Amino acid sequence: MNALFNKLALAITFSPTGKALLQETYRLKNLFNSKLLFIHVGEKDSDLENQLYKIIDDAGYLKSDYEIAWTSGDTANSIIRECEKKKVDLLISGALEKETLVKYYLGSVARKLMRKAPCSTLILKSPSLTPKKFNSFCVSTDYSIESEKAIRTAYSFALLEKAEQLNLVRDYNIPGLATAIIDSGSMDEVEKEKSVWQEEEEQKMKLYIRELNLKELKINYCILYGKEGWESNKYVRENEFDLFVISAPVKKSTFFDRLFPHEEQYSFENLPSNLLIVR
Repeated sequence: MNALFNKLALAITFSPTGKALLQETYRLKNLFNSKLLFIHVGEKDSDLENQLYKIIDDAGYLKSDYEIAWTSGDTANSIIRECEKKKVDLLISGALEKETLVKYYLGSVARKLMRKAPCSTLILKSPSLTPKKFNSFCVSTDYSIESEKAIRTAYSFALLEKAEQLNLVRDYNIPGLATAIIDSGSMDEVEKEKSVWQEEEEQKMKLYIRELNLKELKINYCILYGKEGWESNKYVRENEFDLFVISAPVKKSTFFDRLFPHEEQYSFENLPSNLLIVR
């Protein structure tokens, strides 16, 4: 059986977050039975190299467990270039808001990695020195081919983790509803129309789940009326899912933009949970 992700990559730093990410990556490498690439953006010298090997050794890695790519230049572009060159399947990253050295993953760098990485990307909201498995998964779906791939990836991941929950969430909007309220002046009519739409969405989801034919884990679902992106985000946050899984946008995406605001000082604390972007 092939690994879910054949090659992992971690952009390695000397920060406390970097050390926690080493532990998280070690767990995932063993879970997926994957090869591993460490990427360090910065000039290579013997002192830095020794420091890097020390923190890797301290995390429990053997020399045979990994390879290291040293690169320089723009941080995001360097990471993206190495992922392409080395045919990486999953890039792992993360940041803690309180750290001052997380320029690596803040603002434009973070958005560029999430939007333009050539591979799937796992963003760990608060990486830990004592990693825990992902026990509850939530996947956003719009019934597209891309979201089906995200669901099947999450399903395989959840089976490896022996997870207890796999939920699908879909948020939808009704075109022209606001105009209908103004024109009719009747909230009863509006609520009736919303009820019909909701029932149609529920039936569509049930059929979709049957057609997916994923039988080794029970799949639950939630249909939410409201703004695309906002409702899913709120649902994941309120239900405290361990991992939120979405498909990467194939073009400019309103959903993606609402999940990830454009403020320069965007913080990973705004994420509803750990996040897997599937490509």
